[in-house]
Amino acid sequence: MFLSVVPVTVGQVLTLLRYALRVAPWSTVLTMSLAVLGSVLGMAVVLLTGRVVGAVPGVINDAPGAMSMTEFSWLLGALLVVFVLESLTPAIHQVATLIMDAALTRAIGTGITEPLLRPRRIAHLEDTEVLDVQERAKGKGGFHLAQGLGNLPWLLASRVTLIGSAVIVGVMFSWPVAAMLVAVTFLLEWYGGRLIEREIDVWWGNTEEQRRANYLFDLGMRDAPKELRVFGLHNWLVERYVREWTAGFRPVWERRRRNVKWSILTGGLHLAANGLAILLAGRAALNGDLPLTQVATTVPAILAIGVSSNGYGVVQVKRGLSAYRAMKGLPGTIAERHPEPRATTKHRVETMPAREVRFENVSFRYPGSDVDVLRDLNLTIRAHEALALVGVNGAGKSTLVKLLGGAYRPTTGRILVDGVDLADIDLTAWQRRIAAIVQDFLRFPLSVTDNVTFGAVERVDDEVGLAKVARESGIDDVVRRLPDGWDTVLDKTFDGGVDLSGGEWQRIALARALFAVHAGAGVLVLDEPAAALDVRAEAELVERYLELTSGVASLIISHRFSVVRNADRICVLADGHIIEDGTHDQLLDKGGTYAAMFRLQAERYVTSSDKAGSEVLDA
Repeated sequence: MFLSVVPVTVGQVLTLLRYALRVAPWSTVLTMSLAVLGSVLGMAVVLLTGRVVGAVPGVINDAPGAMSMTEFSWLLGALLVVFVLESLTPAIHQVATLIMDAALTRAIGTGITEPLLRPRRIAHLEDTEVLDVQERAKGKGGFHLAQGLGNLPWLLASRVTLIGSAVIVGVMFSWPVAAMLVAVTFLLEWYGGRLIEREIDVWWGNTEEQRRANYLFDLGMRDAPKELRVFGLHNWLVERYVREWTAGFRPVWERRRRNVKWSILTGGLHLAANGLAILLAGRAALNGDLPLTQVATTVPAILAIGVSSNGYGVVQVKRGLSAYRAMKGLPGTIAERHPEPRATTKHRVETMPAREVRFENVSFRYPGSDVDVLRDLNLTIRAHEALALVGVNGAGKSTLVKLLGGAYRPTTGRILVDGVDLADIDLTAWQRRIAAIVQDFLRFPLSVTDNVTFGAVERVDDEVGLAKVARESGIDDVVRRLPDGWDTVLDKTFDGGVDLSGGEWQRIALARALFAVHAGAGVLVLDEPAAALDVRAEAELVERYLELTSGVASLIISHRFSVVRNADRICVLADGHIIEDGTHDQLLDKGGTYAAMFRLQAERYVTSSDKAGSEVLDA
């Protein structure tokens, strides 16, 4: 088949073509058809031009048997029509290509992000092998799938031109010369494919450096712009980014530099083959063996074979194939290294927990680490109970929340929900039962409505529910002050958008959790729920939330004892397990770790005149 080249096989090309047809069927068909039409019209121009050139002497001299002026006029008219059509085709082809590229770019983005978002757990997001495959799928340094797909029309058109031009050379002049040109073309593409394979191997081995460069870029643009400016680190960041980016691509450049000399040599061989073919055609013409019409047709056809054999498009298709393989292999890599639990429907998750959630001898260490964050932890969170969890930084409080939500599986031990192992529960349904506000909650650059209803997207049109949680969370005044009310985008980089203070954002996040609870969530997690508020406001807000969510199990995590002291039960987490459990008064009476931590914090809030006899935390 005329698509067959060694560096890009028919199967590989058809694989990419099927993907393009699935994603953008009409624009792909139109783009490919126009590419082929352009090649056919180009060859028609060559044939008609040769006939015109060959007919001119006879028409001018009115030689016997020569073409009449009428016939010559029709021939010129046909050449003009074909030339005009060939000139118009690229403009239409460009429009079709832009439409196809837009659809392909969207599909590629979905093809990369969907497998990463699909798993209910998050360990794969910290797996270096998964991240490397993701980076390869995105494509860098010319290895873009969209760019490879965009060269498919060129590859198809070049093959039509190659075969058509070879047929013209064979019929008009010499089949051995035509065979030589085709053989040289495929030989050079085969060797170019070997060079590209080596380049791809180098590129695939340096994705970790590319990820580091991407991190630095995101750090400067999105993650920490204020801190970088405060500390004057802009020059450092730019220099570090350039160094990391260069380190990631230097091996690829070195490979390309080594390939240059061979590319020059192969290019010289190609020019020599074309030159030899033209010299042979010229000699045949001088000897009278090749009429003017054949000369005028054969020489452009020889040059067309040279243009069609330009390996750049093949190279881009090959590079695009490497990104395509990575994208298609990403779901399998994730599934193999981080298998998802099978969902089961035999348990009524929508009513859980009816009694309790129990951590039973749970130990956990993060992937790639050899240190246990939690060790043989036993903890019971009862339904309809407000449980507070305290401990020093790094004690594992937030890790416990991730385990509760099923983001990770325990390394050892198990988590039971009403006596059922969490591993046997439909994790998607269970996660919908949890309304969590974590320390690093997301600030979506979307409308207020979206930011709140993400707690239960199935109730996005519940205006009564929105109004209710606005009053309960204290954001109703904030919404009223916004220029477009609930439709205001919470990002000042958008037209009409605004930004909120830290405290206002935390009230938005709490409203999101409350919206989820009203929609049926059975577990409320408040992990440092209002750290941006002052101490008294935070305590009042949490107390208000506990009143509003008294029908669900609540887990409160805070460093402020004014927040946790009114919880039904307080647990102290240290050294990876629970060391104390009781009410605020019970724990103070024990005089253990909780009492020491409480009194230490209380001393910061009393005046010097009160210190002698006061151990009361005025919060």
